[in-house]
Amino acid sequence: MAKSTLKALVQLDESLALSFPEISKILTGRFGQGKTIYYCDLETVKGSYTRERLIGQHDCAAILISADLGGGVQRHWTALLRSKKGFSFFDSLGMTYRTLDHLLGDTRLTDFLREIKAEPSTRKLQSHSRKVRTCGCHIAVRMAFFKKSNSEYVKFITSDRHRTVDETVVTLCCIGLLN
Repeated sequence: MAKSTLKALVQLDESLALSFPEISKILTGRFGQGKTIYYCDLETVKGSYTRERLIGQHDCAAILISADLGGGVQRHWTALLRSKKGFSFFDSLGMTYRTLDHLLGDTRLTDFLREIKAEPSTRKLQSHSRKVRTCGCHIAVRMAFFKKSNSEYVKFITSDRHRTVDETVVTLCCIGLLN
């Protein structure tokens, strides 16, 4: 049954997890020629984290993290972005490095981010971790604007006062999937 309003479609869409191929499809043609994204599932990375293992020569990396929360494993999309200014790490939940260390059970990711002097994201933009699709939409939209600093991006993505940031990114992703 087709939803009759955009708001209803966006609410339905927030309950379905977003895969890397869907993120790639949303971003197709959004970067400009020669710009690429990389997929990295931290569960598959053995040993220390390096630039080569997490982002390689790519402009952006969609990094999937996993946390055992007692009741099961929770997966969450984050992004590592390379620009002329250096690296930025984006997490739509705005988790501190200490929180990431606790959830991941080790410090390899945050040690690496400190080593490359990645600008951390400090503002929580995603309303709740239970909305499983929104973290994927957040990183897709963030990667589309990878040249912006995290603070410039926050100012941009929060500028629509008529909807939540989650609704904005899901709507932008729906539009991206129409191409």
